[in-house]
Amino acid sequence: MKIIKIPFGCIVVLVFALLSCEGKFEPVNSLGEVQLLLPINNQECLGVDLPNGKIRVSFDWEDVDGVATYELEYEDTVSQETFAASSPTSGLELELEPGTLYAWKVTVSDDFGNSKTSETFNFYTEGLAEENHVPFPAEIDLIDHGDGTATLSWTGTDLDDDIAYYDVYFSNQDPPSQLLSNTTEQSTTVSMQDGITYFINIRTVDENGNYSDSKQSMTP
Repeated sequence: MKIIKIPFGCIVVLVFALLSCEGKFEPVNSLGEVQLLLPINNQECLGVDLPNGKIRVSFDWEDVDGVATYELEYEDTVSQETFAASSPTSGLELELEPGTLYAWKVTVSDDFGNSKTSETFNFYTEGLAEENHVPFPAEIDLIDHGDGTATLSWTGTDLDDDIAYYDVYFSNQDPPSQLLSNTTEQSTTVSMQDGITYFINIRTVDENGNYSDSKQSMTP
C-alpha cells in the first residue's frame, strides 16, 4: 500500500475552496408551471346559488411537483378589490358575489422560498338579470421585429357580443399616453427602442359604455 502525503498548505487551500463553493450555493427553482383549469377563461361560471345570496365557485388547477403551498389570488375587476386564499393541495371553493367579473391566478411556493405564478384567467359569476356584462380584459400580443418596430395586437371578448371600440394606450411612461381612440382595429405598428420599458393599456368598451382595462409592460 502506497501512502500519499499531502502538504499542510494544500489542505488549507482545499478547505477555503470548499467554503467558497458553499458560499455561492443557491437552490434551483425546479417548480413546474401552474396550469389553471376552472373556472374556464373568459366564460361565465354558473356555480351554486347559496341562501346568503352569494355563489359558491370551485377553483381547480393541475398539481405541481414539489409544492409546499398554493396561493390563490382573485380580484373583483370593477371594484379592484383583491383577495387571497391558501391551500396545501390544488383546488378551492369560495363564496363570490353574483354577476361579477373576476380575475384569478395561482402562485406556487416550495420550502426553499422559490415560487412561480400562473397566467391570469377571467370569468363571470352568473346573476345578471339582463345582458349587460363588462367586457373581459383584452388579450395582448406584442411581437418585436428587432428593427425598432413591433406589432401590437389585441383580442377582446364580451359575453354579450357587443364590443363597440377600443382605446389603445402605448408609451414609455406609466400611465401610457393614448395612441388610438375609438378604434375597431385589433392591431397596429409601434416603435420601440432596446432597453426601454414600454407600458400598454387596451381599454375595451361595449355599446352600454361598460369597459375593462388590460395592462402590460415590455422591455425589448
